Amino acid sequence: MKKHRIGFIGLGLMGTAMATRFQKAGYHLTIYNRTKAKGESLVAAGAQWADSPDEAARKSDIVFTMLSTSEVLKEITLGAHGIISGLEKKGIHVDCSTVSPAITKHLQEVYTSKDRSFLHCPVLGSIPQATEGTLLLLVGGEAEAIDRIEPVLKTLGSKFWRFKNAPDASHAKLLCNLFIAGAITTLGQALVFAEKASVPPRMLLDIIGNSALNSATYQTKGKSILDGNFAPRFFTEHMLKDVTLMLEAAAEKGVKLPTIEVARQLLAKAVEKGFGREDYSSVVKVLKELSSHS
Repeated sequence: MKKHRIGFIGLGLMGTAMATRFQKAGYHLTIYNRTKAKGESLVAAGAQWADSPDEAARKSDIVFTMLSTSEVLKEITLGAHGIISGLEKKGIHVDCSTVSPAITKHLQEVYTSKDRSFLHCPVLGSIPQATEGTLLLLVGGEAEAIDRIEPVLKTLGSKFWRFKNAPDASHAKLLCNLFIAGAITTLGQALVFAEKASVPPRMLLDIIGNSALNSATYQTKGKSILDGNFAPRFFTEHMLKDVTLMLEAAAEKGVKLPTIEVARQLLAKAVEKGFGREDYSSVVKVLKELSSHS
């Protein structure tokens, strides 16, 4: 069976790993990024460079995007030389970014009116999972379009969940990231408290690791924090963006998220102190500082 031509737009940490996964799986890949240098390794390995989003779309059956914000997604999609102006009829745009349900609802409506398909497919996992093709995918939108690209999605992920509409997938991703925000703030508080209480933090991680309280996040992030390693797997400024989206989406549904509001304040302080491009576990630095002042 002939493989789809894939366009990939947005070559940050995750986008590059995902695009590389498609390239290694043998798909014809066309790429675009606002900073061209980020695509050099993919072009060197055989990807075709496009000078604009609509050019990438014209050369592709399916366009994937992994972008930083709702505003960037809207511009790349509907702006001058946007994806929708280059995508053929019945073409499919799959956005994997964490963005607002409002923008994915709007894009699904616009694409449907133009006989194209917009799917929102945010992912759970980081660079290792993207590299291995074991991401967890939350895909929402037209069922027929999802059916058409199921083999492509299986290149990226080991399991996926289907939602009737794009914003349903957007809400599901925000709910998952709520757990991430809660986990990192709980972990950071615990490690700071343990150190103050003369409980060796590595021993605490070992105790948690042998109990029903354990999670992969506690172990991987805990070890990185204790090693002083804040190399980014996911930027602090992006986590701040995500918790802000959570609070906005929850407010639209009349739901209060008081602990996530506290997480937002801590993440905002971390960004203010210059940790925005470090891993989001940098929130522990803010917690340590708060404790040193008490």
